[in-house]
Amino acid sequence: MTLGESLVKSLKRVGLSSTSSIFVDQARIYWNEGAISLSGERQWKWLFKVATLTTVATQRSYSLAADVYTPLSFIHTTDDRLMSMIDVQDADARDPNMDDTGDTTAAYITGINTTTGYWEVDLVDTPDTSSETITYRYYGFIVEKTSSADSTDLAGVMPRLAQEAVVDYVAARYKGEKGDARGEQEEMDAYDLKVKNLKRMDGDTDGNESTRLPRRDSNGTVTLRVNGTLG
Repeated sequence: MTLGESLVKSLKRVGLSSTSSIFVDQARIYWNEGAISLSGERQWKWLFKVATLTTVATQRSYSLAADVYTPLSFIHTTDDRLMSMIDVQDADARDPNMDDTGDTTAAYITGINTTTGYWEVDLVDTPDTSSETITYRYYGFIVEKTSSADSTDLAGVMPRLAQEAVVDYVAARYKGEKGDARGEQEEMDAYDLKVKNLKRMDGDTDGNESTRLPRRDSNGTVTLRVNGTLG
């Protein structure tokens, strides 16, 4: 399902025409809201990602991918070794003038680029060779969508059930805007049910997790037994 198809699906639920750019644009705004809401429900396994950057000789700073929320690790793929993630103080202690070049063994986060909004990282030592590959793992987020993304297949953004959950969310927000409180609640209930199922499936990758129903003892005290974690 593409983003555009998702928006059309939500609009049909509300009884609105998808030929109106006003309706579609508002639906896209709600879609972005829904994606943010869904992202905050859990640390989803499908938001753990991998990307690469390519070194340029004597270039110390690099931008990470647009959807990086938290960088997790760096690997010097060309040299087949794990790199250290250090803080600014360690980097300054190693190379106060930031002019040492050589083998890159560590990386540290320098902040967010004020122009692009992307995370930036410095490599230590500054690479002395171009075209080497650095692989990094990170926890991502869903980048805000514009009309230029309407033809984008959402399969590369989130699982199909998550896509359907956002369809529910958009329909709920639109029905609420139109004063249909009952319809809004029904759509949000559908959204919540899909999110619950997504959490269950996502949690299955952590191993077996089960929750037993509460039991009341002879004193009237309710005990909830849990294997795993609640969240």
